[in-house]
Amino acid sequence: MNLLNKISVWFIAIVLLVTPVSMYISYSSIKKRIDTFETERLKNVNNYVINQIEKGEAPAKTTQGLPISIGLFNGKKLPSQPEIFHTCLQDKGVSKNECKILVNSYAKVNDKTYKISSYGYITASHQIIDGMLVAFVWKVLLITTIVLITARVLSKFILKPFHHAINELQQFSIQKKERLQLLPTSTKEFKKLNEFLKTMTDKALEDYASVKEFSENASHEVQTPLAIIQSKIELLAETEINERQAILLTDIQNSIDKLSRINRSLILLTKLNNNEFPTKDELKFCRVEREALCMYADHLALKNITLNRTCEKSVYVKIHPTLAEILLSNLLSNAIRHNLEGGKIEINLTHNYFQINNTGLPPHVPTQELFKRFKKNNQSQESIGLGLSIVKQICEVNDFAVHYDFNDGWHSITIYFDNTEMHESSISEKICSENAVLFEPVEQVINFAK
Repeated sequence: MNLLNKISVWFIAIVLLVTPVSMYISYSSIKKRIDTFETERLKNVNNYVINQIEKGEAPAKTTQGLPISIGLFNGKKLPSQPEIFHTCLQDKGVSKNECKILVNSYAKVNDKTYKISSYGYITASHQIIDGMLVAFVWKVLLITTIVLITARVLSKFILKPFHHAINELQQFSIQKKERLQLLPTSTKEFKKLNEFLKTMTDKALEDYASVKEFSENASHEVQTPLAIIQSKIELLAETEINERQAILLTDIQNSIDKLSRINRSLILLTKLNNNEFPTKDELKFCRVEREALCMYADHLALKNITLNRTCEKSVYVKIHPTLAEILLSNLLSNAIRHNLEGGKIEINLTHNYFQINNTGLPPHVPTQELFKRFKKNNQSQESIGLGLSIVKQICEVNDFAVHYDFNDGWHSITIYFDNTEMHESSISEKICSENAVLFEPVEQVINFAK
């Protein structure tokens, strides 16, 4: 429910709560005024008749259209004030929509005490209430109609700058480097909102530009000295060195390689966070996966790993080609690096998910924590602890769901292409022509790629 509808509902609810109270107050006031007016009128009529009697005139049977009754009072104590009686008539011969008011006045004239009575009819209480209820219904209908109509007008004209700002924010993208353009408004609150949004988005653009420039400079500035160190080590290795120096140079070389990989991985994560890999086209994922397997054929043969692959035909996924290659490369290298000598790898690719399973030692930390940066098992010192972080980030950028599980000596990473399908999917029996190929020698991998 939008803001105006909520305000309208609240306003109508207040009207519904306040109106019955105001109706009761109005009814009490009207009823009291009518009773008081009619009573005073009857008292005045009785006083007029008393004046006629005191003057010796014969009073009429009716006065001011009201019937008069005159008689002698035989009571012991003369009432000091006129007596007033209210009677709601229920007789069939009399209208039930009226109530009778009877006023008895007493006067002593020439040693005689007279009782003068007059009466009149007023509208019954339920008639007043019925009339007010009808007015209440029409009042609520009228207010509701006017509120709904004015709310739409208000939304269209007065809230136009607010809706425009929302639409601009939804279309705002840091990568486009376009500043927010908002409609001018005379409303004080909307002015403050527009100023805040412009300040916030301008700051975001500046921060994005700074981070991007830093990542680009870091990539260039760090890679350059690393390349120089690498070349110097290679020159040094060509000179006459002893065994101890050769071991030290090898350690230095490994550290430089690891530092270079960390640098490239962190820069890639920065680019992923900045969404620098947009794509609108679908990629034939099964082809990219097949090419990635060919690249790691030597690694599989070197570690004597058996690979079983099951793949559906024509699997298309909406992902940038570069990210697809990085994703598969990281998953395969992770499955090989953390596998056992002579272990196994199983790959399942369907239109809904990609799953890679590998044998290995149990993890020393919860599997989902391995997606964090620099979080790794101590069983492989070669790992820099960013591979699965990159996998996780790529999945988030492309709205994929990723799950890591370990059971019965098998590590299992599943990527669901549809984020709403985070459940166990049954493996389809529909398999492409190259399915169920066993990778042991390198030659078979090459033939598979063809």
